[in-house]
Amino acid sequence: MSSVFHLSYVEPPPALARHVLALFHFEWNQHEIIDRHPGALSQIVLFPRGRGFLHGEGVIQVVKGNAHLLAGFDRALPFTMEGPWHAIGASLSPLGWAALTRSPANRNFNRFVDPGQYLGEEFETFASTTNELYRAGTLSGQDVIARLAEWLAPRFAPLPAAHEKLIERVLGWLGSSLNPEVEDLHRVVSYSQRQTERLVARYFGLAPRALARKFRAIRAARILSEEKLGHEAEAEIGAAFYDQPHMIREIRRYCGYTPTRLGGAGEPLFQAMLKMKNFDRLGIRAID
Repeated sequence: MSSVFHLSYVEPPPALARHVLALFHFEWNQHEIIDRHPGALSQIVLFPRGRGFLHGEGVIQVVKGNAHLLAGFDRALPFTMEGPWHAIGASLSPLGWAALTRSPANRNFNRFVDPGQYLGEEFETFASTTNELYRAGTLSGQDVIARLAEWLAPRFAPLPAAHEKLIERVLGWLGSSLNPEVEDLHRVVSYSQRQTERLVARYFGLAPRALARKFRAIRAARILSEEKLGHEAEAEIGAAFYDQPHMIREIRRYCGYTPTRLGGAGEPLFQAMLKMKNFDRLGIRAID
């Protein structure tokens, strides 16, 4: 728990476990909020309080409204918010994003998406009604989490079995090493190199090499945020980067800050997000 915001996680119901990594309730009640969003995982989020701006490369997006969808970012993006800022939502697995939106992740990267574009007026009505009840105090954050999980449950469409298998193989590959080789992925999938590149971008938002690079930085930052760093973890981190300046640049690019262990000061929100269980549920665990 941070002294400046509240962030709590709820395990998804077993029936949603393949599609939803975690459900969450977030509150930050300051009037001016400046931080970075790593955009590591897809999300669907109800947005009952707050508005602001997401700063991309030469593009500023307005962050407001009843809800938003996020497929992911190719790097950490800064944002500014007018608080209080409250959000209740679900982090989605790559399978979850595809099954819910039926839209390629790479076509939706680096932006917030209006959920009505993929989920229709039914979700817009649900989000508006739920947010009004939350603002009125009729529903708590935990009530909204339960309500959102119930709404999502029947709306995940099946994917082709071969594509589900590919997603599983890619997750296994990402979790096999802090710095997995792309050639190792091609050995465990049944598609050509070109097809693999296309399908990985479709379901994960990035081609395999860029995907591995992003998760290497995020996992390294997560490991370095722990109080104790084991010898095995220290050795694998050292082997995954050319040198410490390279590691710092990569973590800064994808996470938006330099870990305290490396002489930097991490933003409190991202520090909290690093400790969530989402990566463990994906099978992309920190090194023991």
